[in-house]
Amino acid sequence: MTKHFAAAAALALAFGQIAVMPAYAGEAAPFRSAPAQTFSAQDLQNYGLDSAAANRAVDLQKQGYEVKVLSTAEAAKYQAGITDNQWLLIGILAGVVVIALAVS
Repeated sequence: MTKHFAAAAALALAFGQIAVMPAYAGEAAPFRSAPAQTFSAQDLQNYGLDSAAANRAVDLQKQGYEVKVLSTAEAAKYQAGITDNQWLLIGILAGVVVIALAVS
């Protein structure tokens, strides 16, 4: 039985090496986007920020951070990573699993 498994694994590996051809990327076309620009506090207030938030954004730009202006629709779609609520649910689930394993 183990000889059949070893032979099947070797055969699968051999076919896998033959069937999979390496992929080579060609020269990519240059990515086009709007040129970077810095925003003044007045520009940011025109986009809807209050004066305190606009001044904070200008300070961050001076420190080297990049400030991006998103439309309301873009901002609604934007989510970077897992939210705090999702981490909380994962933690609770992990706690329940640990307790269940400890009890059994």
